[in-house]
Amino acid sequence: MFKGMPKIFWVGMVILYGYFFLFLILEITIPKFPLSKFLGVPFCYIYNWIMGLWIINLIVAALFYLAEEAREARLSKK
Repeated sequence: MFKGMPKIFWVGMVILYGYFFLFLILEITIPKFPLSKFLGVPFCYIYNWIMGLWIINLIVAALFYLAEEAREARLSKK
């Protein structure tokens, strides 16, 4: 099923799932970590909403786009 997937796909998956598992482990091991306040808002809202839903996904989308553009440029030169 995943045979022949481009390497950038795996890089994107490592970034997304690495972020998820990093914060999963941090939330499990550090007492009161997700509910500590930052600017009056629980910290978990900030890192999950801003980082998890926006910034990381935009970075991965940009990586996928740039990698596809570079692949198409390589193929057109041949």
